[in-house]
Amino acid sequence: MDAFFRDNEIQTDSITGAYAQDTIISYASYLIQKQIPFSFALIDIDNFTYITDAFGNEGGNKVLYDVTNVINEIIKDKGVLARNKGDEFSLILKDVVDYDEIWSICHTISIMINDVELPEVGNQTITVTIGLARFPENASFYDELFTCAEKAIYRGKTKGRNCFIIYLPEKHANIVPKNEKQKFVGSLSLHSTIFKYLTTSDDIKAGIINLFNFLSSYYELDHICIQPNDSEKLLFQKIHQRSKNKRFDYIPAELIEQSMNKLTNVLYISDIKNLLKAKQEELYESYENQDISSSCLAEIFYRNKKYGFIRIDMTGSEDETRLLQYSDIDLILTAARTLGLIMHYSGKKLEDL
Repeated sequence: MDAFFRDNEIQTDSITGAYAQDTIISYASYLIQKQIPFSFALIDIDNFTYITDAFGNEGGNKVLYDVTNVINEIIKDKGVLARNKGDEFSLILKDVVDYDEIWSICHTISIMINDVELPEVGNQTITVTIGLARFPENASFYDELFTCAEKAIYRGKTKGRNCFIIYLPEKHANIVPKNEKQKFVGSLSLHSTIFKYLTTSDDIKAGIINLFNFLSSYYELDHICIQPNDSEKLLFQKIHQRSKNKRFDYIPAELIEQSMNKLTNVLYISDIKNLLKAKQEELYESYENQDISSSCLAEIFYRNKKYGFIRIDMTGSEDETRLLQYSDIDLILTAARTLGLIMHYSGKKLEDL
């Protein structure tokens, strides 16, 4: 490491102080040439676009700066961190290829970033998704190594984010990450699929059941249901087999209404600990009692008539919070709005379906 940095011109990122992407590419090529084993990781800040949209570039830059400091504090002289572009970082850990050691480092990074307090962004809990591959175990050249790490981080994103994936060929070799165009087309297709589930049959109940089965499987949701306004029952419940909790209870509608975004009619809780920061103790207790770590509710309504909520819950320990992307929440919103139209024109109640 010393030899490389002594003999090469080094560039750094002006916002974070991390190395520039070209530096870490050159360093990886140097280690490969010298046949020195190392681990290479891609690190993405989850839902970073939301942070910059809500708190501006200043808030986003503060998050980037603090994430960089946390990672550098953990890796110390074991590795080199670079900022690639936007919210993506690259990390090289020289001579660190043991699975258990890698697992421990990635776990520590995830936990310590979760614990960072950032009043500049409303004390939002910051999370990252990490994909990691090893040289020479997984690849012989830098481009191959990058592809392996890319496959691993893509698996982490589809799994629910706020996690780390160590590349294993038997599990991840066949993953094909989507490019931006494919993501856009895929998003359109998903919105169309949701609309079709709810509108292609006069049997509204069957459509909802099929839709919830699809969403539960596609996103690996621990729990999805409809929580109506007129009763304390949970309708059309679908509980994933891997859910930590197998029993979910009604959450008082008035507590949801207090916290709901009035502009979007969506309440997204990326981490229930944020409810304590917002002094929403009762709502926090409702979720904590059910081992729910994150949740999303989209209101089912048409004009001034409110029918209830589509409710999605994720379970997990305090250091294992699964997240939705904001593009995913748009899909839930599409389902809720479509269902609101159907309830209005059918003249039915959710409980009577």
